[in-house]
Amino acid sequence: MSEVLQTQRNLEELVKLLRIYFQLDEILSFAMEELHDDEVVADISAVKDRIRTVIQRLIQ
Repeated sequence: MSEVLQTQRNLEELVKLLRIYFQLDEILSFAMEELHDDEVVADISAVKDRIRTVIQRLIQ
């Protein structure tokens, strides 16, 4: 696979992950404000942290 195609695929994955990350941010805000469920907030935060780690790896 050419380097250009690999870069394009990485960018596409990065865009998808960024969308998910920001959607989780909205869901997290809802969970904190409306549900007041600490366990759900912790679970969402953990997933968000894992996605942030993957995003950071893709950027590096």
